[in-house]
Amino acid sequence: MKQLILILILINFILYSIIFDFLTDKRVCYFLDVGQGSSVLCKNKKNTFLYDTGKYPSLVLKQIDQVIPFYLKKIDILFISHPDKDHYKAAFEVIKRYKVRLLVTNGFIPDDIEYRKFLKLALDLKIPIIYLKRGDRIYDNHFRFLVLNPANVFYKKDNDNSLVLKIKGLNSYLLTGDIEKLAINDILKCCKKDLRSDYFLVPHHGSKYSINEDFYKAVSPKLSIIQVGENFYNHPHKEVLSSVSKYSDIWRTDKDGSLILKE
Repeated sequence: MKQLILILILINFILYSIIFDFLTDKRVCYFLDVGQGSSVLCKNKKNTFLYDTGKYPSLVLKQIDQVIPFYLKKIDILFISHPDKDHYKAAFEVIKRYKVRLLVTNGFIPDDIEYRKFLKLALDLKIPIIYLKRGDRIYDNHFRFLVLNPANVFYKKDNDNSLVLKIKGLNSYLLTGDIEKLAINDILKCCKKDLRSDYFLVPHHGSKYSINEDFYKAVSPKLSIIQVGENFYNHPHKEVLSSVSKYSDIWRTDKDGSLILKE
């Protein structure tokens, strides 16, 4: 009898969770605290999108598990901005734990053996891989994605080939990977009208190699986010903090933790 009661309670709990999830507006974006690395998750009632995973599986998986219901282990699109370990390394475990329906990258394949292993694992798991370039668009029932970088020709420096996304929901978000001066200047020339955003992921964890005040001014966000952790690079650099703070407040994941933005 006790066993039956426990089973009924469990069934009711599961049904309640499903109904609650269905009735509650789940449109939200999370800038995750993944240490020295980057990861942004946006989801609505139907779909989940993940931009980068950071380097450490234990940090990103714990937070994703809190966002995605236990009965719905899927990520509709996993975007990998570029093949730097602090942006993709935890993706090995992400694609094992979750059903990823589509992997999107910038198409740049470096000599990095680990990154090649990751792409092979994705193919082994039968995850389709597509490469996006500037001007490509993806439409969801709530979010719209516009690709601002890379251009048709790759830069020599991997960071400048980062997949840069402008996401529009009720709010707008600019996600910038690790772009540096060459890519930033190019984006300013081609796409300045598309830069204005409510929330801005500051490029390259606040590196001085990505500083550009004209870029910050063009974005003019409500809030700028620097995803950073303990590091040997002195990220974020004080020059970046000074310049960004002229145009918005700053949220630092190493000091402020993960940022949750409801749509």
